[in-house]
Amino acid sequence: MDGAWTEAIVYALRRLAEAEFSGPPSLTQLDRVGVPFEDHALVDEVLLCRFLLPRPNFALLSARPTRPARTWTEWLAYAGLLTDGLRTSMGTATTATDGHPCRSLFERHVDDFLHHWGVAHEPEPSYPRHPELNTTGLRADWRLADGTFVEALGLMTKKAYVAKVARKRELARHHGLRLITVTAEDLNRLPEIFADWLPKGSTG
Repeated sequence: MDGAWTEAIVYALRRLAEAEFSGPPSLTQLDRVGVPFEDHALVDEVLLCRFLLPRPNFALLSARPTRPARTWTEWLAYAGLLTDGLRTSMGTATTATDGHPCRSLFERHVDDFLHHWGVAHEPEPSYPRHPELNTTGLRADWRLADGTFVEALGLMTKKAYVAKVARKRELARHHGLRLITVTAEDLNRLPEIFADWLPKGSTG
């Protein structure tokens, strides 16, 4: 243990995971409020916890030379929030609030948003077959109740991944499927992106 500073960070991480994010938050999630709050006292607590967290510009550093440097994932693990997580090439695999398996914190963020707002979503639906575009059994991240497919695009810097996404877009166009794509930059816009499926007045 390296002092009260670390204890405070661990407490803040655990409290936010419980009260706001329903699991370990990604760095991107810290730029927005995870769920709506009616309890004003809880809002104050959440804001205080957020204030205590190490931010990206010094998440790899220490306030003192004797304190160990930790990445964001290491902080989450240190706080005991990745006990169900598995590090893979896709990210940290965790379980969403509703029990859906997610291959990254980013994906879990979107799944938890849909769950919190009561948007029915089926994970890992299959795209329709196609003799050229889909010979390997491509799957989307989710399918909404009206048949809309949703993709959380987290690896757009990888050429093979980008090519697969292009095939999925073309598949959706060919079969007349509505396709929603979400990137990490869109996480602040989820209420806008999913406005058609949210309760009326919830995006104002």
